[in-house]
This record gives sequence, structure tokens and C-alpha cells, in this order.
Amino acid sequence: MKKVLLTIAAITVFMNMNAQDKAFQKGNVCVGLGIGLGIYGTQLHSEATYGSVTVKDDTTDGAISAIFPLTVEYGVTNWLGIGGRFAYSNYFTEKDTITGYKEKTTGMDADLMLNFHLIKSKRFDMPIVLTVGYSNFKIQDNDPLNSMAKDNGLNFGVALNPRIYFGDHIGMFFNVGYAGFNYNSVEFSNDLDSNLNDNYNTKFSLKGNGANLGLGLIVKF
Repeated sequence: MKKVLLTIAAITVFMNMNAQDKAFQKGNVCVGLGIGLGIYGTQLHSEATYGSVTVKDDTTDGAISAIFPLTVEYGVTNWLGIGGRFAYSNYFTEKDTITGYKEKTTGMDADLMLNFHLIKSKRFDMPIVLTVGYSNFKIQDNDPLNSMAKDNGLNFGVALNPRIYFGDHIGMFFNVGYAGFNYNSVEFSNDLDSNLNDNYNTKFSLKGNGANLGLGLIVKF
């Protein structure tokens, strides 16, 4: 245990000695704006009660979304950054071949972000990024009754976020990661009924996870 503590102390001293030559250090503020792609596998679970009989159903599917993230990070130490991630997602949908309606599915995330800057040089930085926070989504059927489904839930992710700086302040980043979401109480409604779930005491939950890929610009102060 003593050797481990001495090793950690030595690494910390070395990192502090070389902080001025690195792309990230204590006190830096980094702001990133990007565009990305989310590719998920989804699982929809439903339960409906008809009299004394409860019918359960599980459906697996997939979803692809365009993601527009904004991140703000502050360097707490030379190797740790803490900040926030805010992202808007617009999911790709197809027109219903029977009704002709094309639904619109969107999502919003607001996350706590922890960045571990363990690999870096003067112009290169590749933090390991952990995110967790609030998420919501909405599906609008765009039919005459304005049918929709929505919920609030949890999202989480882990990613590598390589950054290449062209000078002291401006650069670009790439994002390769894994992300997931969990919505436990999906609500359905339309203009005639604000809660369609209670018609048959129906419960819906939606889970998904998959890959996030993206790139963007980053500014460091």
C-alpha cells in the first residue's frame, strides 16, 4: 500500500511539473460545440390490464439520432475537469405507409460531466469522459389528434474525446463513446384524452443503449 501511495504521489508531482507544456491544466475553461450521431438498440416494455388479466409485451427495435452537444468544462486539477453537457437530439423517422403521417421524435439531455485528462501533450488532449444526468424525449405523431408520447428519465455515457489544438485556444475534437437512456413511465396522450395510459391501466418503459460518434470545435480559455 505504501508503494502504491508513493507511486501516485510521484505521478502527481511529475504531472504538475509539466502542466505548463500540456494542452490541459488546472484553471482552464473549455467550451465545445459539436454534431454527432447516436445509434441505439431499444427495448419497449408494456403492461396492460383487462379486467383481471394483465398482458405484458416486450419489443426490441433500433433508433438513430443526430446529436448537437454543448459542453462546458473547468479544470479542477491538471488531470481532472468538471462541467456540464447539454444536448439536443433529433431522431430519424419514416413516414407511415398507411396513414401518411411522419412522426417527430426529439430529446434533451442535461448532464454532469467528469473528464479525466491522463493522455496529453502540448497540442493534443484525450480525456476519458463520464456523463450522467437528466433526459427527456417526445414523440409527436403529427396526426389530426396531435397524439404524442413523452417521458423524463436518466441518461449516462462514457467516451474518449480526442482534442487537437491549432494554437493556444482553438481546436477540434472527436467523440467515440457508449451511451444509454432509461425512461420508466412513458405517457401517451392526444387532444381528446390527456392520459391514454389510464384507459387500461397501461404502463410503458423504454430503454436504449449504443454508440455515439461525433466531432466539433473546442475553445480553451
